[in-house]
Amino acid sequence: MNNSRDAGWLPYALAAGGGFAVCLAIAQATGRREAWDAGEYFSLGIPLMCAIVFALAWFWPRNSWRWTLAMAVGQATALAAGGGSLSLWPLAIIAMTVVSVPQFIAGLIAARLSPRRVRVEDGPG
Repeated sequence: MNNSRDAGWLPYALAAGGGFAVCLAIAQATGRREAWDAGEYFSLGIPLMCAIVFALAWFWPRNSWRWTLAMAVGQATALAAGGGSLSLWPLAIIAMTVVSVPQFIAGLIAARLSPRRVRVEDGPG
């Protein structure tokens, strides 16, 4: 895995893809247009997305908030792909911010605990 200061595109893709896949899978499995309309989003989806962000922040601890943001973009893309109403887009952005708080916290915890944090913060030289 990339251990440099610049994480490259991989963690962004994993975070966005993870958010997209979890939301789309829940929406499809429950028959809902939007994943967060189903209880499974809160009981399964959010913990799974927290685990994904935790793993990403563990391997790439620098600026770990990026993985939560990328995951939110993936979720928003799934919302649009699943036929969600774009007229409610501002409300969806607010809701996405609120439901992303657990992933953000998981990322902060993982970044603090990561053994890679010391190496990243030390920098070259």
